[in-house]
Amino acid sequence: MKFAVIFEGKVCSVLLFSISLIVWPPPAVSQPIPDRMLNRMDTDGGGKISRSESRGRRRPSGFFDTDGDGFIPRQEIEVVSGDGGRQRGRRRGQQEFRRGNEGVRLDGEATIDVLDEETLCGIGRGRRCDVKLYFKRGLIETGLQPAFPKGLDCPEIDEAWAIDYSSKRDREAYHGGIDMPTPFGTPIIAAAAGTVVAKYEGRNSFRGREIILRHSPGDTGLPVWIYTQYTHFETMPKQKIGQRVKMGEVLGPTGNSGKQRLSSRRPRRSAIHYAVWFSTDPRYVPLRRKVIPVDSYWMDPIALYRKGPPFDSNSMKALPEGEKQVAIAVMTEKGEVIPAGAKVVWPYFCRRGFSLFR
Repeated sequence: MKFAVIFEGKVCSVLLFSISLIVWPPPAVSQPIPDRMLNRMDTDGGGKISRSESRGRRRPSGFFDTDGDGFIPRQEIEVVSGDGGRQRGRRRGQQEFRRGNEGVRLDGEATIDVLDEETLCGIGRGRRCDVKLYFKRGLIETGLQPAFPKGLDCPEIDEAWAIDYSSKRDREAYHGGIDMPTPFGTPIIAAAAGTVVAKYEGRNSFRGREIILRHSPGDTGLPVWIYTQYTHFETMPKQKIGQRVKMGEVLGPTGNSGKQRLSSRRPRRSAIHYAVWFSTDPRYVPLRRKVIPVDSYWMDPIALYRKGPPFDSNSMKALPEGEKQVAIAVMTEKGEVIPAGAKVVWPYFCRRGFSLFR
């Protein structure tokens, strides 16, 4: 009798389990966030979500509309959700973006729909982007070296352009700029006259506090639009979005702000991360955590001081070794520009006499 009860219990268990396999449906495969949002909210089939279509929802209109034009295309959903599904930390990223002039669109400012996929990935470097697009947009080593005026001491590079940064990140990565260490509080200066187009607090970014300037051909004397990025400030630059700055204007003090690398147990040294992009198109797209110029390319920052094209990384890499030493124009703390008449200078003052940088 006892055996029969146990046996029947086993039979019942097996039967129940078998029935559950038949009746219980398999788990649904979740759609990517952009697909879910568009399927649910794009009622007119226009390929983007309007303000009226998002009315009554929890937060899409203000949270996903990165350029503030009242529409949410697929690209904006992908950017905010992390290229297909990573929303962690995006609320903080939203707070980091600061628009100037109370939301008035600045000269050249465009919406994300004007960006092609190659530029969006090659410059934006989202998590799901192919690193080959970084290379295609110029993020490759060139071998260029700075040559400073004799008799001056200038901050030098300790982490070079486009070096492999994968050991410092959780994925394949390359250095999109140059790093120059200096003591805390050392003034970082504008490399050329220009306009402030973005500022970020960067609490959840490796770059930390940063400012991005846009330089017209008239500002630099070069036949392209230039964008310069300065990061790791100790305190946030005081310049406002839309404000014009002069070449050599102090942007803020050097610091080590930003998220520390995963493998490091020691704080980052104080330094500037200095990056440059260029484009023949005057338009750019300001996002919550980055600026992407339309049809733009990475530029080795040292190439900016060559005074003329070509600037692209493939051409720089192909230069003869004798032409890879680039004369750097600088400004001293007294405002002297060397050589006189230069429109683009090193992003730190250079000093005469005793060195504080080495």
